[in-house]
Amino acid sequence: MTLETLEDDEHAHHGTHDVLHEVMDMTSSAMEALSRSALVGDADGTVKRHGTVVGSTATLANCAIGAGVLAIPFAIRELGYALGGIVVLVAAMLVAYTLLVLVRAGSAFGSTSYQGLVKDAFGLNVSRAVSVVLIVYLFGSCVAYLIIIGDSYTKVVSAFAGDAASAWWANRRFAIAIIGAFVVTPLSLLREMSRLALASAMAVMALGYTATVIMCKGLTPAADSTALATAFKLDIGSISAVPIVVFAFQCHIQVLAIFSELGSSETAQSGEIIELHDSSASERRRMKRMRVVIALAVGVCFVGYISVGEFAYISHPDVTSNVLDSYDKNDKAMLLATILMGCSAVSSFPVNHHAARAALDDLLASAFGWEECAPGQSPATRHVSQTLGFVLIAAVVSFAVTDLGKVFELVGATCGSLVMFVIPALLLVHPEMRAENRDTLDPLEDLAGLDDVTRELLSSARDLLERDFGEDAGDIEEDVVGISRLNSPGVGAIVTATTLCLIALFVATSNVYVIFFR
Repeated sequence: MTLETLEDDEHAHHGTHDVLHEVMDMTSSAMEALSRSALVGDADGTVKRHGTVVGSTATLANCAIGAGVLAIPFAIRELGYALGGIVVLVAAMLVAYTLLVLVRAGSAFGSTSYQGLVKDAFGLNVSRAVSVVLIVYLFGSCVAYLIIIGDSYTKVVSAFAGDAASAWWANRRFAIAIIGAFVVTPLSLLREMSRLALASAMAVMALGYTATVIMCKGLTPAADSTALATAFKLDIGSISAVPIVVFAFQCHIQVLAIFSELGSSETAQSGEIIELHDSSASERRRMKRMRVVIALAVGVCFVGYISVGEFAYISHPDVTSNVLDSYDKNDKAMLLATILMGCSAVSSFPVNHHAARAALDDLLASAFGWEECAPGQSPATRHVSQTLGFVLIAAVVSFAVTDLGKVFELVGATCGSLVMFVIPALLLVHPEMRAENRDTLDPLEDLAGLDDVTRELLSSARDLLERDFGEDAGDIEEDVVGISRLNSPGVGAIVTATTLCLIALFVATSNVYVIFFR
């Protein structure tokens, strides 16, 4: 090899190195600029609690509203309008209860995410396994939302464009690419769930409009339908209805992130930062507000689902698994419902992605020794790269498939049951939850409304009583035994936890049966 050849190779090597260095500098600058932007925002490791009751309600309801609402009429068809209504009501009550269990546990452990709660309650190894489950489950949900976006777009285009429906811009992939790049991605880059409240209102509005239109059309039975609606139907086909109804209410994965951002009062200003360890009084106020959020969100979903399901089934007793397909494709009112449900999918993707990104970041942080951050508070490079990678992979998968298939359905059945029922059941019998139930008001807080002199006298008297009577060894031993008994789960908690596990087993088993044997 000649000297000139060596010099050329060295020059080429330096040239390649310079190009790579420039690319890395450009990437670093872009990440820094993006991290300073209003879209991504700053990460300071704290939770910014400026969520409101109305905004949190819309966001929590949006987490549940999705493709499941379109299948509710089919589920009621398999059960009958009376039994179907009962199943929807029972599912709503179960979901509200398990959501309250998760929020109570999150408050007791100081957790800000679902996988964080599992880690605090059951350890790192269990948390890692649950994080994988959450990522796969939420990824499948996000792919489904992109498929809904593409399908809604093509239905509307085919109804209005006529011969032009075969054009390149009428393709479902075009819709997924454009909407994914310019709407879904910016919304997914937002760090806080509370900033998605306005977008989440779109999902609630879509459900409300769809329910209203179907109710109006349900007043007159369809002329082309020969089937008759029945009140009670219980056969092998009814098994398929239960998972549809139950999973239509799933919003458990995101509830702790919403709770962590909820302020203790409506007077909290946007952007106000509150430490994670609030005073007990503030935490109790926040818990009360979260109970209202859960009641309103589950109530909105219940009213919307029961309206869509009952009226669609009564007017179309042979309704299909997608209620919109049971109506005339050129019906303008139903076309608007299709558009709104597509918009609902656009707003549902970011709230599901937010939870998936938090689980992914926690999993990677534990694997590579990174700093653990609250949901949405990771450094800009991690935040942006995980978001863009997730959206890109989900889009590619939605390009390739039009149906998620049996694998994702099986994962959804297993993961959904675990998330909705098994983990809350285990939390019910956790010692920390028993201790949380015993917590009472701080006596000093009860004295807050008294004048300074009276409060000081009563406080001193309490201290004297504790000093005089708190040193008896026998009393201490008795107190320790009493606390040990209180830390043991009660009969009611054990029965409730067992019931939830049996429900989870039934839902998962019935869904597996439907997937493989029907």
